[in-house]
Amino acid sequence: MSMGGVGAAFILVPIFYWLGMPFPQAAATGLMLGVLNTGVASINYGRDKLINFKVAIPLIIAIFIFSPLGVYSSNVVNKQILLVIFAAFLLTAGSMMLFYHPQKKTHEDQVKTKPAAGFGVGGIIGFLSGLLGVGGGSFLGPFLVWLGMDGKQVAGTSAFVVMFSSLIGFLGHIGFEYSHMNYAFLVLTGAASLMGGQIGSWLTRFKLTGKQVKQVIGVFQYLVALKIILDLLNVIHK
Repeated sequence: MSMGGVGAAFILVPIFYWLGMPFPQAAATGLMLGVLNTGVASINYGRDKLINFKVAIPLIIAIFIFSPLGVYSSNVVNKQILLVIFAAFLLTAGSMMLFYHPQKKTHEDQVKTKPAAGFGVGGIIGFLSGLLGVGGGSFLGPFLVWLGMDGKQVAGTSAFVVMFSSLIGFLGHIGFEYSHMNYAFLVLTGAASLMGGQIGSWLTRFKLTGKQVKQVIGVFQYLVALKIILDLLNVIHK
């Protein structure tokens, strides 16, 4: 997932939940792995100047404000409803990554529109990230594409933002599951996440084009959404 700067939580949280983890614990574990994964990737993307800080900072501020509200809501909202919302956003985001090709904006237009738009979108992403237990990269990517960013800059900027949003979400969720966290499991998967982040960001920087990066993100979003939908249908039939 570091190839697209989206973190790993949006895949890991459903998987951990299907394996029997309580949702807050699955969310906390997935979010911490997202912090590690995107943290390594952000260092590499920063070296290549692929992080747009003028967009990232307003997003991070808004996420910091609204994510705790989403975390609180996740403990009172039906989990099946959360998964339905999750699948719907993944399908929308995947379609945008695969089929939407905006015209690039001028530098002046980007400077004027990004801070204000970033704060507004960041608030939405922050709430949804806390609600669903994900870093928000799967929602952020389409917004960055709409702004006219190249695929590699989308990956770099998204990874930097997701690193912070995942940390905020982790701190919120661990408050509910601190004494029940499986820390041995977290350490083991954390080591793998760090290695994956290093490899994925290397591939994006040196082996893939911007268009290919967007395609990678979109395909993964479709696959995860399809898996969630199939599982929900099985629950309904039972």
